Amino acid sequence: METNIECVVGGADILGEVPLWCARTRRLWWIDVRRSALQSYDPSARRHEARRMPEGMLVGSIALREAGGFLLATNTGLYRYDPAQPRPPEFLANPEADKPDNRLNDGKCDRRGRFWVGSMRDAQRLPEGTLYRFDPDHSCHPQFGGIVVPNSIAWSPDDRTMYFADTHRQVIWAFDFDLDDGVISNRRVFKDWTGHHGRPDGSTVDREGYLWNCMVASGELVRLAPDGSVDRVIALPVTNPTCPAFGGENLDTLYITSHSQRIPPERLAAEPWAGALLALDVGVRGLPEPRFAG
Repeated sequence: METNIECVVGGADILGEVPLWCARTRRLWWIDVRRSALQSYDPSARRHEARRMPEGMLVGSIALREAGGFLLATNTGLYRYDPAQPRPPEFLANPEADKPDNRLNDGKCDRRGRFWVGSMRDAQRLPEGTLYRFDPDHSCHPQFGGIVVPNSIAWSPDDRTMYFADTHRQVIWAFDFDLDDGVISNRRVFKDWTGHHGRPDGSTVDREGYLWNCMVASGELVRLAPDGSVDRVIALPVTNPTCPAFGGENLDTLYITSHSQRIPPERLAAEPWAGALLALDVGVRGLPEPRFAG
């Protein structure tokens, strides 16, 4: 099946990540982790905007807030921030204040408004990360440790399954999920990519319950069935796609962020879309992005 892929923002992000669609602003929002920039794309006007975060702040992921603005997961903890206001990010909590070499990475909200986020050692690939649940009352609850690079946090449409990946270990796990209590259990391997050239990075789930995963290093977008089998593979024009998200008025456009870090200059010259925001129609719609309730 042929898929038309468009470069909608050729911004050459160093580490573009965690796109999400905001129905209120009618924009796609995402970050460049290494430039520490919050970015948006308005598809109706085809307009891209970027706003730098404070010096020294590395934003690993973002979530929409029910009260407006964003929740930021950073190298110094969790903050709330509204780009429409002149105020800097407001500190909320830091579950790893005693681990200055760690930072928060991939994070998503469940449909009860809780934020799930994983931490990692920023400069070294060591199993020193933890998955946390950050509740609307700003309490933070560790779930399990031993994580190297946390990614792919997503939920099935019926809220009974939660997905999580460790990119370094090349494994996507599934958990039974209790939406009311925010409890995960029965951890099991959903997809083992050991031996594959690519590694599982960010994910999103479509309305049919299939998981779309970006495979960094192999330039693939993979659709996985609820049983973990590969349903579809789309070759992308970038080596390092990082995370997909459905957007647009009907949630029928799949946006994909990518990165350009550690790519030699000669390869970058041959890969002009490295670090770009891509868009494609994959023939299925996504689900609305939940908002943090705190």
